[in-house]
Amino acid sequence: MSQVALSTNADTAWQVENYSLPSNSLVNSQGLRMDAGHYNPELLNALRTLHGSGMRVKRLAEISAGVFIPPRFKRIYVEKEHGVPFLQGTHIVHFQPADLKYLSRTSRRLDKWIIEAGWILVTCSGTIGRVTICPAEWDKWAASQHILRIVPDEDVCPAGYLWSFLASPLGQIQLTANIYGAVVDELTQEQAQSILIPVPETVDDKRLMSSVDTAMREAISTKSRAVALAGGGVRNLSQRFGN
Repeated sequence: MSQVALSTNADTAWQVENYSLPSNSLVNSQGLRMDAGHYNPELLNALRTLHGSGMRVKRLAEISAGVFIPPRFKRIYVEKEHGVPFLQGTHIVHFQPADLKYLSRTSRRLDKWIIEAGWILVTCSGTIGRVTICPAEWDKWAASQHILRIVPDEDVCPAGYLWSFLASPLGQIQLTANIYGAVVDELTQEQAQSILIPVPETVDDKRLMSSVDTAMREAISTKSRAVALAGGGVRNLSQRFGN
């Protein structure tokens, strides 16, 4: 059992969280992981909660149609009328993405960076774990390699439910516990694929999953309507003042 201690030295301007665990936890761990985050007590508690939930626990790769990060590529920026909107990691939490750039439609293998409505998008570099569902207005946009894509398998685990779980504390601790990077934090495709997701078995749990999925889809739909109204308001003002 790991133990947690928090420094409370009044002479320091910062606090250090640390924890200890038996040496055999290191020796017996898969891959002989030596990074402390892999043994984070919050992560271990989350995993115990999942396994004690009464639901089946599946790897993300098992219950989705795809989990991937596109390769890096040379960006050719063009004027709006000649390009495809380019979504970056900082845009994930925006109501309406601001300061968009546009990639040339002639970019080689541009299709590898195109996203589709209904996909789940997760920031995987810098600030890890921001999650959203690609709305209809972002359909066929391009997105950075700093955004991981999850293609839901609606018959196994619908997008709204999956999004809700990944945004929850149990999902967030798994997204952020195993990040690496000396300067910039990174979440790898393999780490994302191994995240554990609770999948219902009973009728009641399936009904609960369906209700969560419906609520999250309604939230996306409401946001899309709000974006459309906001956009219409901006256009009306522009026309009124001749801009």
